[in-house]
Amino acid sequence: MLSFKDPKGAHFQWGKFGSRQPAGKGVFLIHETYQLQAMVGPFSEVALDLVEFSPDTVIFHSPPKGFLGSEMISEGLITFALIKSPYWHRLLFELREVVYMEWIPEIETADRICSEQVFPLSENGAKSIELHADGKVKIRNA
Repeated sequence: MLSFKDPKGAHFQWGKFGSRQPAGKGVFLIHETYQLQAMVGPFSEVALDLVEFSPDTVIFHSPPKGFLGSEMISEGLITFALIKSPYWHRLLFELREVVYMEWIPEIETADRICSEQVFPLSENGAKSIELHADGKVKIRNA
């Protein structure tokens, strides 16, 4: 488990998917679109292009492939984001895993990583798009 604080004061933690039960609402973080196949199965090219070419401030919702526990699913959908910001993308790439991120209250811990880079997602107010493998797209908020 990695705990972070970014320059804007956001507190969040990353955990390896499957390492523990999530405590709240979170987001799967991926660094490459190929990681989606494990979570949601095959996607249409249009849906993949939307994920790949959207800014990393967008959160996507999609039906899961079926292996995820109900505690990680909201409204029958999983939530994920493709992180492209160089600093955060490099960290995710080095972990080589799909990461489950949760925002947490401010907690002072010795092992927290204080980043000099702002994390691209915010707990409130992120743009949100619902995607389905058949190409159905629904903009949830803009």
